[in-house]
Amino acid sequence: MALKFTFILAGTLLTAAFLLPTSAALSGKKGGGLLGGWSPITNTKDRQIISIGKFAVDEYNKETKSKLTFKKVVKGETQVVAGTNYRLVIVAAKDGGYRSGKYLAVVWEKPWENYRNLTSFKKL
Repeated sequence: MALKFTFILAGTLLTAAFLLPTSAALSGKKGGGLLGGWSPITNTKDRQIISIGKFAVDEYNKETKSKLTFKKVVKGETQVVAGTNYRLVIVAAKDGGYRSGKYLAVVWEKPWENYRNLTSFKKL
């Protein structure tokens, strides 16, 4: 019994030793963060971030038969969870671009499976 407990405890410590440095690296912040926590996006003009923002607007349009036009991402955060969640504040125009508004979109992406899913989209 003591050997089994020691083995399980050692496995837990070993797992913790690997996860802590990984979570710090994935958080994008010096000093680390917890795996699964949200980390700010520092470059909203990054090609990948713009692609995800456009995807969110396109999917929203398909689901609601709306005609929003993507303009830009003004703020965002990422969360690592069996892929990556992107929580983005997007500026999009409606009515042919005359009226713009801000929207909060959440997109879950698993790039190794070529998978993206719009999980939330609402007007701010």
